[in-house]
Amino acid sequence: MNTLRPAIFASLWFLPCCTSASSAPHKAYVGLFGDNAVAVVDLATATVLATIPVPAPDGLVITPDGAKVFVSSNNADVVDVIDTAKDAIETSITVGTQPAGLAITPDGRSIVVSVQGDGQAAIIDTQTETVSGKVPVAKAHNSAISPDGTSAYVASQVAATPAIDVVGMAGATGGATYALDKSPRAIAALGTELYVTLAGSDAIDVLDAATGTPAASIATGGSPHDIRPTLDGALVLTVSQTAGELEGIDPTSRSVTTHVPTGQMPHWIALSSDGKLAYVTNEGDNNFVAVDLATKLVTQTIAVGKGPRKIAVQP
Repeated sequence: MNTLRPAIFASLWFLPCCTSASSAPHKAYVGLFGDNAVAVVDLATATVLATIPVPAPDGLVITPDGAKVFVSSNNADVVDVIDTAKDAIETSITVGTQPAGLAITPDGRSIVVSVQGDGQAAIIDTQTETVSGKVPVAKAHNSAISPDGTSAYVASQVAATPAIDVVGMAGATGGATYALDKSPRAIAALGTELYVTLAGSDAIDVLDAATGTPAASIATGGSPHDIRPTLDGALVLTVSQTAGELEGIDPTSRSVTTHVPTGQMPHWIALSSDGKLAYVTNEGDNNFVAVDLATKLVTQTIAVGKGPRKIAVQP
């Protein structure tokens, strides 16, 4: 794949949106940590339609049908449920102290909540909007769910014993613990492997998902944060906060093969439902961008508010 150099990119990244209707979802939902709100953005017009008050929005996911957004309030004890037809909070689910990252199963039926303050992973049933079970996970942070939706891999950020804890989604059962050298920041599951970004490390660890055995270490541009595979599995995407770019990892060669500058302090990634676009929040620039994964160009830049972190887009 071609690598896009920053000097060439400088004249391109403020291009107006040139994506087709099929690859441009109607709305994006962005957690604004600095504004204590979730911004609702019309992607066709690049305008903020509404801001929904949510104190310290941390985790944020959308159901596969695009009808509901679940967002955790890190300095409260709830996960708020936003009705996307009304763009208003319809209910709040009490989950425990200091809920952080959220991950949703592929079928959209369950969400795992990292309840950091209580040292638990809570499972939400999205149909009943209730907590169906909890599993101990010390200082839970972010998580990923296996492709078949049966297991959650939850980051445990205990300073002396950082790890990934495996949680069975059915019945909320505890499983294996995979010890790490550094605190996990974000996790992605691809096939039989886990890709893990680590605090204080410029490399990404690759683990066997069944055993936790280390398989590889992949150098990045520095301080990688969010990580997730493309829909076709051809790349694993991460953001380098040091380089200010979206990077694409070839899972075969286990190396970064694509560099797309996005802005300052990129934080999170969301994919369009057709897999053509990656949306990246830039916490340092108070905006987010759309990256065409075929051309490796930024096609849209949208100012959104203070401290944008998590993002989800409607299918």
